[in-house]
Amino acid sequence: MGGGSPLPMIEYKDFSLNVHNQAVRTRTVVNAQIELTYGCNLHCVHCYTDCYNRPDLIKRELRYEEVTHILDQLAGEGCLWVCFTGGEIFMRKDFLDIYAYATQKGFLITLFTNGTLFTEAIADHLQQYPPFCIEISCHGATEETFDRITQVKGSFQRFLKGIRLLVERRLPIKIKTKAMTLNKQELDQIKAFVEGLGTQFRLSTLIYPRLNGDLTPATYRLSPDEIVALECQAGEPEERCTEAESQIGPPADDRLFRCGCGTTAVHINAWGQLGTCTWVTERGDLRQQSVADAIAGVFPKIRGAQYQSQTPCRTCTVHTFCDKMPANAAAESGDPEQPVAHFCEVAYKRVAWHGIRAARPVEREARPG
Repeated sequence: MGGGSPLPMIEYKDFSLNVHNQAVRTRTVVNAQIELTYGCNLHCVHCYTDCYNRPDLIKRELRYEEVTHILDQLAGEGCLWVCFTGGEIFMRKDFLDIYAYATQKGFLITLFTNGTLFTEAIADHLQQYPPFCIEISCHGATEETFDRITQVKGSFQRFLKGIRLLVERRLPIKIKTKAMTLNKQELDQIKAFVEGLGTQFRLSTLIYPRLNGDLTPATYRLSPDEIVALECQAGEPEERCTEAESQIGPPADDRLFRCGCGTTAVHINAWGQLGTCTWVTERGDLRQQSVADAIAGVFPKIRGAQYQSQTPCRTCTVHTFCDKMPANAAAESGDPEQPVAHFCEVAYKRVAWHGIRAARPVEREARPG
């Protein structure tokens, strides 16, 4: 063997950034999120998919052969990352078969799970064939709060058992928490629990309507003041809004989707319909067409969608601080182009935290929920 210098190591974050930048230039899909089922053993109050957690709809979901055929096509398209989500993925009796197939295809696999259905056998299998990451939600630090949010008695104890099984096997886990009115008093305790496991506390305040437009989850949102206070406490505004003043100003164009939708990622729901994200309704049917044809049909429409009305969102000077998504805004404002009052208020309070003044446009009142 030659005595040349070893190749320089590259950190994962740099590798990921390089791949995504290249994918944007070549318009290659490198990420896929696949909802394998809407079935779930829990009924979390804030869950956006629980409206489809019904036996009649679950019967329509993709069969094993359909899932593997989609995975074959994704691999052929150059996809590297696959996230399996639900519902609850372990509700599918064939999940480990699907997982084994995806592993053999060489994908970097992330699992989204509530953590309550892990058994010794499942944990042993994952230890032998570890995923890239397992993401689990921690809703509370006490049984009372956790079970109130999941609406299933005993779910907290099953969650703790699942976490123990994974930690014992040193599997790569991330624990995330959705801050809401029902658990805000326990956030410090949750943080201590998560960090005690040797993992980073990951907090989100984003709660969106259900996929059928039901606004019930939105009733559990924290107030804009509470959200920004949490972000300030965590230091998130500084990370998110570096050189915040330079980000104030109207959008560069009239694109409706300013979030990167329709570039490097696909979302495939449990019925085999391909879109650009969870809430986008413009979709191709993978039971009737190929992944490539569905991408070719859907992506240009999303990338080309533009504001048509003189809505405040069209020229909003704080749009980079706003979490509104046009794909589900209609549920709250009646129109995907119109503002969602909650997200407007959060955006302006984020800007104010930096001591920056931004003029507010006249906003149409959001539709009551």
